[in-house]
Amino acid sequence: MFAFLKPAPPAANKVPAGKVAGKYRQYRIRVFLSIYLGYAGYYIVRSNFSVASPYLKKNYGFTTADIGLITLCLAVSYGISKFVMGMLSDKSNPRFYIATGLLASAFLNLIFGATASKGVMMLLMVLMGIFQGMGAPAAHKSLSNWWAEKERGSFVSMWNTSHNLGSGTVAPIVGFALAAFGPHMWKSIFFVPSVISIIMAVLVIVLGADTPESVGLPPIQEFKADEYKGEKIDKSKLQSHSDLSIPQIFIRYVASNPYIWVLALSNAFVYIVRYGVLNWIPIYLNEAKGFSLAQARSSFALFEYAAIPGTILIGWMSDKFFHGKRAGIAAALMALLGVIFLGYWASSSLWAIDIEIALMGIFVYGPQMLIAALTIDLAPRFAIGSTTGFVGLFGYIFGEATASYGIGALVGKNGWDKGFGIIAISAVLGIVCFLILTRAERYKKVEAPEAGVVED
Repeated sequence: MFAFLKPAPPAANKVPAGKVAGKYRQYRIRVFLSIYLGYAGYYIVRSNFSVASPYLKKNYGFTTADIGLITLCLAVSYGISKFVMGMLSDKSNPRFYIATGLLASAFLNLIFGATASKGVMMLLMVLMGIFQGMGAPAAHKSLSNWWAEKERGSFVSMWNTSHNLGSGTVAPIVGFALAAFGPHMWKSIFFVPSVISIIMAVLVIVLGADTPESVGLPPIQEFKADEYKGEKIDKSKLQSHSDLSIPQIFIRYVASNPYIWVLALSNAFVYIVRYGVLNWIPIYLNEAKGFSLAQARSSFALFEYAAIPGTILIGWMSDKFFHGKRAGIAAALMALLGVIFLGYWASSSLWAIDIEIALMGIFVYGPQMLIAALTIDLAPRFAIGSTTGFVGLFGYIFGEATASYGIGALVGKNGWDKGFGIIAISAVLGIVCFLILTRAERYKKVEAPEAGVVED
């Protein structure tokens, strides 16, 4: 790994005890803004392809299956990259790791607007997926380093809305670009988001920090020790780095945990529903429901924006009322999602469909946020990236790949009803996985390693 991507060492000078609280507050604000804006930038240069897809069909003659195949390239490469980059992120500095992936993604997105070749776009999507995999694992690592478990649901939920800010902002960004440059310059759908994401990458570098220890502060579990009075604290939760190798960390703390496998499967089913709805909103509403492209873009944005307050509320409730027990809430949300999806499938009214899309945004991103929180809860600090990457691998290889190419190909041959049937079945299977995970939450303790782990 390049030297600038490696973890920052513990600071030689410790922050005086009387100033720790103030410094923690200052750095937590900065770190949160850096990972929030950074990950929103990742989605700005990723979700714009869905908004551009009707233009690709109109101007380049792409079919629905072509769009699905190009999107599949992102899903597969991103899934593999999230796994590999996730493991590497355990040995990285999130500040520079996130910024590097975002800068590379933005430059690749610029090239999309310069080609009409399906083959080139597939290659670009593969490369895009590789660099996109640097975002979430490193952000999860920062959340684990700077926020304690009993407050983490609220902060993970707020961070998780960066998906929605990024994807939801694409529609107004595209609207502005088309208004400013004209419909004939529809390739600005790629150019303008790239410039915005480059600016966000610079902000990540300016605002971000590695671990609390790297800036002279104590680990988060020591800083929040009062919240754990009377409870046994798992020593591995205090450790931000390990001298175990990446494969050793993965085998001992990820692959050997059966509940992480179930969590990975649940993520796959949630992703089938998420992208099975989201990726196809512009084309489905335009072709099957008769919406204009402008109406379809607005509906696409609703899916993202409605999830922001909903996701934050769900995360806060998981901390406040359920004391960090998140799997049962996720199962209930998936059940509600299935009901709303059936309504979306059958509706023809513009207003009804918009309401259903908004509700689906809440009930999709709610479980996804809870999966992120569960991922962090079930792993020690030094294995957060590996766990995130493994769970994400299932989400994209089996989840988004099915939602993109699988549903796209099925719709092209047999119509929307067959494709939407996959989404309905996935919602049911997701409920089953979350119910299994309710048992895992009774045993969140991760065994502290006997050797090979070092504390900062």
